[in-house]
Amino acid sequence: AMDKAGQFSPPSNIATAITEAPGLSWSVRNVYWASLEDYQSGQISVDYNIGNPGTGLAKDIAVVASVCTGGVDVATGLPLGVTDLNPGAAETITLKYLVPAGVDRFMAKTYASCRDDAGRTYWFPGPLP
Repeated sequence: AMDKAGQFSPPSNIATAITEAPGLSWSVRNVYWASLEDYQSGQISVDYNIGNPGTGLAKDIAVVASVCTGGVDVATGLPLGVTDLNPGAAETITLKYLVPAGVDRFMAKTYASCRDDAGRTYWFPGPLP
């Protein structure tokens, strides 16, 4: 600040803040055919547990991609928004996959993003390939 005489004064206080980092964890809870129609069309459902083991709020969580082996494609529209998660909280979400005839197993690497309180973006398990 400067007064009328042109004299400057030092700041009275300096505001600081520390933003805690969110984290995302991902695990499979259940794999199943949700209906006879899903079975007949090759759409299998996978329930995932998505959690926040970090120390800060995970905001604007979105499942953005699921890269699969064996010719399997994700049938659920992505990106899929997920509820904001406080530290230690978890949510169950379901993704459906189109499994071609003859495929008896596949792997899916699923990518999600979130933001912290300061608006920084975090990718899990890492950036999209």
